Amino acid sequence: MMFLVLLLVPLYSQGENDFQWTQTERGSFYYGTFPPTFTWGVGSSAYQTEGAWDKDGKGQSIWDAFTHKKGKTFMNQTADSSCDGYYKVKEDMDLLKELKVSHYRLSISWPRLIPTGIKAESVNEMGIKYYNNLINVLLENNITPVVTLYHWDLPQTLQEKFGGWQNITMITYFNDYANLCFEKFGDRVKYWITFSNPWSVAVEGYETGEHAPGLKLRGTGVYKAAHNLIKAHARVWHSYNKHWRSRQNGMIGISLTTDWGEPVDISSQKDIEAAERFVQFNFGWFANPIYNGDYPQIMKEYIGQKSAHQNLGMSRLPIFTSQEKAFIKGTSDFLGVGHFTTRYITNRNFPSTQGPSYFTDKDLMELVDPKWPEPESKWLYSVPWGFRRLLNFVKTQYGSPLVLVTENGVSEKMHCAQLCDEWRIHYLKGYINEMLKAIKDGVRIQGYTAWSLLDKFEWDEGFSERFGLYYVEFKNKNKPRYPKASVQFYKKIIRANGFPNFREVENWHRISTETCSTTNQLLAAEEQRNAAANLLRLIYDPLTSHMEMVTEIVVPTVCTLCILIGAVLLMILLRRKS
Repeated sequence: MMFLVLLLVPLYSQGENDFQWTQTERGSFYYGTFPPTFTWGVGSSAYQTEGAWDKDGKGQSIWDAFTHKKGKTFMNQTADSSCDGYYKVKEDMDLLKELKVSHYRLSISWPRLIPTGIKAESVNEMGIKYYNNLINVLLENNITPVVTLYHWDLPQTLQEKFGGWQNITMITYFNDYANLCFEKFGDRVKYWITFSNPWSVAVEGYETGEHAPGLKLRGTGVYKAAHNLIKAHARVWHSYNKHWRSRQNGMIGISLTTDWGEPVDISSQKDIEAAERFVQFNFGWFANPIYNGDYPQIMKEYIGQKSAHQNLGMSRLPIFTSQEKAFIKGTSDFLGVGHFTTRYITNRNFPSTQGPSYFTDKDLMELVDPKWPEPESKWLYSVPWGFRRLLNFVKTQYGSPLVLVTENGVSEKMHCAQLCDEWRIHYLKGYINEMLKAIKDGVRIQGYTAWSLLDKFEWDEGFSERFGLYYVEFKNKNKPRYPKASVQFYKKIIRANGFPNFREVENWHRISTETCSTTNQLLAAEEQRNAAANLLRLIYDPLTSHMEMVTEIVVPTVCTLCILIGAVLLMILLRRKS
């Protein structure tokens, strides 16, 4: 089946690299297969899944410290044990084998390797042993490890001593940590990612305070953190390029996550420009320095103007020196792209008198289409066509880089077990198909990573939001995993390397939902047993507590009184005899 393409107005002009807004017929579906070398995977991250937060020499991370403070996460939940992935390598490997993925994206916990974050102080051999084992088991099962160095869990000591990513010294400490990873694991790891979604690290960590370390440095700290993250990425890339590449023959990139921004009115130049700002303030903020040598011009202009109106002596957006620009440009062997949803964008002017803010610097407003399917999670609307738009934008803006889709998936809010996740099947089907169309457009996409393998700790949302292909029963101390219907569907896509024809794809859907119904019944039965056990505990716990009180307090007291009374009676008896 052919799909129709209607060219609309360009996003903005940059000579031969004009990005064209493309409109695919919304109801169309492209049946076809991916290139033979295309790789399929699934992902996770250390803090969200490993648990064992203070075991085997691991140091504290900023997320350990953050979640142990009241009011920071949903119901004050922590990832202290999470999925217990640290103890379940073999069990989770069986899930990867069941999926038949060719790669697995994981992250290394910096404080598990270097407890204080400073290599010169100490290195935790137990942490090195754990990741060596994990990498070896993956390779033994013909699964390629794609390893992220930093997925948000900065060692807490570095935050306390230096202020975390506000401090330029993080660049040196991060480079030392990265080189330790290259030394210990680089003979087997060929795909490295420096940072996962640095936008979130900067914005939610240093602007809104929703994420660790929880700072609200409005309109200033966010840009300073990003500046240091970009320079740290470049430093590590050069370290690998200089000291390790010739021996290890690996690749190193960065993973950037963004929503797509679509203009509300494609005939409005202001809306088109606002949509451009949305993408540039999210994605271009990090990608443009790496591929083009500096921050996007639109960011420099808008933040500079706002800063001037706020009577600041200089722009709140830091400046790269000419040497730094040259050092940063070209520091990515591939570009990791993460994507979940889309927003409509319209222009909105925020007065500078409101004070510094990353969000008002952009002068735009985000909207959703009421016709979009109601999301399972309030923020994550399924808008597959936005994915193709983003991938084509990456191709035209950054010189057609090699792309690895590093995270793409959908979550649900769930208070009871539900394994028949049809919404996730529809999401995967739509987004993967738009990715296939992007490949047909000429985007150089090497592989796709579904997010995520397991339900896990979702940062400030705790365990209330679930992204997993596998359901995790967190209330059960053994943390059992159960396949959702999407497991069967994703397996079929992997096996067929795409979408062969209508009849076969529809058959996949039917088989997936039939399979999950049986599994769902088993899980529901186990939940009922757990609920019954909890009810019995509620009933018997007061009685048990009462009996413990009788045993621990009343009985000894009575015995003591008996002894005292006996002693008094004995004394009286002796006196009478005398």
